Amino acid sequence: MIDLQKYIDGLFRHQRLTPEVKDLKEEILSNMIAKRDDLIAQGLSAEKATEKAKESLSAIDYLIDGNQLTDVGKYHLECMQTLLLNCIVFWIFSLPLLFTHYALTSYIGLLCVIISGCAYILSKDKKENVIAFLSLSASEHRKKVAWTIWSAFFLVAVGTMAALTFGSDIWFGRPLNITGPYQMANIAVRFYLPLLTIIIPITISSFSRILLKCRKGHEDE
Repeated sequence: MIDLQKYIDGLFRHQRLTPEVKDLKEEILSNMIAKRDDLIAQGLSAEKATEKAKESLSAIDYLIDGNQLTDVGKYHLECMQTLLLNCIVFWIFSLPLLFTHYALTSYIGLLCVIISGCAYILSKDKKENVIAFLSLSASEHRKKVAWTIWSAFFLVAVGTMAALTFGSDIWFGRPLNITGPYQMANIAVRFYLPLLTIIIPITISSFSRILLKCRKGHEDE
């Protein structure tokens, strides 16, 4: 029983244990125990019966809804390409910050372009002929989490910035005091910075679309 439990735990170690997956796990364990008991009843030793039961199921990916047979090499390469393109977009949109106190953001963007570019070149040179099951549901979950976290961050950042910039005027009932274009630009930049980070959930969302695109056999459909 303990050996089979450990074996089943190993098969499911990379799976997200949703209620459905837990039910499947329990069902597989129950069936495997029944198979082992049948083999013992047929005269096999407990050790051999356990090994035979294990051999009857070597993978469970195809049993789980939401898993997709994927060309992993193509998926990784296209993800790296998308990451590079989005880093370039981030860098381009951060260029106006070079003329402000937030020039470091643009330099960070350039560094991201260089790093992601090198990673893409290395991925392109590496021939990865791997076909495996990847989880569509996990990919969608990551996308939702990314957008949720970014939305919360953006609201908090913008709210905090608005409070710091206009809070005293609003509190004391004074009109908003913007003395000229320079101050207006400084205020705009403060709100622009959090908006730039939208590239993060956009990138993660694109990975889900790429996963669907890299389904094994998709090209033949």
